[in-house]
Amino acid sequence: MRVDLALFNGDDLLDRGQILVGASETTDAFKLFRVQHHLAAEAADIVLSDFVAPIDLRRVTLDMPIHESDDWESIELGPYTVAFWCRLEA
Repeated sequence: MRVDLALFNGDDLLDRGQILVGASETTDAFKLFRVQHHLAAEAADIVLSDFVAPIDLRRVTLDMPIHESDDWESIELGPYTVAFWCRLEA
């Protein structure tokens, strides 16, 4: 599953990137945080961590069902928003 991730503070885009979630545990480095991910039985385990200062987040754990997004989806975390768009790979 391919996942576009974006981190916002209010309306300001802080970081954006893409991960390809597969069976093997993988770590990708974005500009402002790291993403560990792998596919489990029915969901993708995605963990955002190691945020750089002044971002006041420690660890964000997403248990994301394997699916195809119709549009951007998001999770509010205080002043921050983690937005994501999932695509299934053939």
